[in-house]
Amino acid sequence: MKSTAALPSAGLQVEDSRRAGGQTQTVPPGRKPLTWKKRSLPWAYMAPSMIVLLLMTVAPAAFIFYSAFRNDKILGGVGRFVGFNNFTEALSNASVRQAFLITLAFVAGAVILEMLLGFALALPLAAQTTANKVGAALMLLPFAVTPAVAAMVFKQLLNPNYGWVGYYLGQLGFPKGVDLLGDPTSAWIVLLILDIWQWTPFIALILMAGLQSLPGEPREAALVDGASPWQMFRHITLPGMIPFIAIAAVLRTIQAFKTFDSFKILTGGGPGSSTEIINLGIFRVGLQSFNVGLACALGVIFLIILSLLVPLMLRVIGRRSDPEEI
Repeated sequence: MKSTAALPSAGLQVEDSRRAGGQTQTVPPGRKPLTWKKRSLPWAYMAPSMIVLLLMTVAPAAFIFYSAFRNDKILGGVGRFVGFNNFTEALSNASVRQAFLITLAFVAGAVILEMLLGFALALPLAAQTTANKVGAALMLLPFAVTPAVAAMVFKQLLNPNYGWVGYYLGQLGFPKGVDLLGDPTSAWIVLLILDIWQWTPFIALILMAGLQSLPGEPREAALVDGASPWQMFRHITLPGMIPFIAIAAVLRTIQAFKTFDSFKILTGGGPGSSTEIINLGIFRVGLQSFNVGLACALGVIFLIILSLLVPLMLRVIGRRSDPEEI
């Protein structure tokens, strides 16, 4: 055992350097180094949750990657290894390519609109007043509703026979019994409105927390220098909000790619295939056509696209954090 001690007049703590378990530990005098059992105790506490996490995430992911290279079918028995045939079939299918493009269009439109509206809501709510706290709490209500329930409510409201929306549109002079979900354009508008209504509060709360965490000194200095509100927003608020914008955009993008309930309940991919997103395609191939191998291959392609898109988003947003780029 080696010990090192500083002069008492220097006011430094005396420490011991001891070797335990093949590693050197620096401990205060009079305190014994941690034994192997004590060091492994936190891992023992985390082990049950880690095992559940592995079973719920890693095991299904491994099964998907394994099945993507086979032609297994739910009702056709155990298949065989087919290499990249499932991937070739998926990428050569025009309907699959269209579904991917529709998914990307939906994600881009929804995320951009929600980021803009969320920022617009966060700016006035950032002031810590009682009214703003109540408003922030109320904003959680749409986010607390499950997507399936929200889609079912919207579908009832839009019913051409007895829905409230159709009734009031008729009062405004529109044709009675109009089916907004029967037209591709209006169906897309409805899907975007539902998604924006439900997820904009999520973005607003993240950005509101970011605005409240910004230091006030730069704004005070800018006010003294005579900066306009737009200049303060452009050169102080926006650069400081870049990390929060990145977090909100990435989280929302990942969640938007997982959208399924609203499309399945409201349109089912119609009219025609105008709202057929890739998640609906995977559902049809895997659980209606029972082609597990092709469905898993579509899932792997989807995962690869998402894995490439998220780092690209972070890189683009990170470049905007440079004050010269703002």
